[in-house]
Amino acid sequence: GYRQALTEAGIPPDEDLVVATPAGDKRGAAEAVGRLLGLREPPTAVFAEQDEVAVAVIWTLRATRIDVPGQVSVVGFDDQPVAQWFDLTTVAQSPSRIGREAGELALSLINDPGADRERHLVLPTQVIPRATTAPPPAPRSAPDRQLPPD
Repeated sequence: GYRQALTEAGIPPDEDLVVATPAGDKRGAAEAVGRLLGLREPPTAVFAEQDEVAVAVIWTLRATRIDVPGQVSVVGFDDQPVAQWFDLTTVAQSPSRIGREAGELALSLINDPGADRERHLVLPTQVIPRATTAPPPAPRSAPDRQLPPD
């Protein structure tokens, strides 16, 4: 999604901003966060493809005294129970609808073996805003701005 959205907007994706770590691997999350924070321009937000990874990212950021969401926002994906426990902003999808659509597709292939096997289906998702996201902080290099006198 990251690559596609940027490409469609005419912006080249920055592959340095894409890191991978297995779910539930605190050490891997710590290494991934370290890579991101070591960039010349570290991100102000992290999107994790699983809520469990997002929680490990939050744990790592907070362990290094980086304020979530004050300095870095974190968003997960799936709206698992862990997302509620950690007040994690996440993207929810409907497992029951995914299962229903998969079942219907399987039945259509059983009933018509010549059916289109390249069917692409995009199901709706919903962002569930919680306490791990905020507007990005002001750029560090920006001078303090004062309002002109009345």
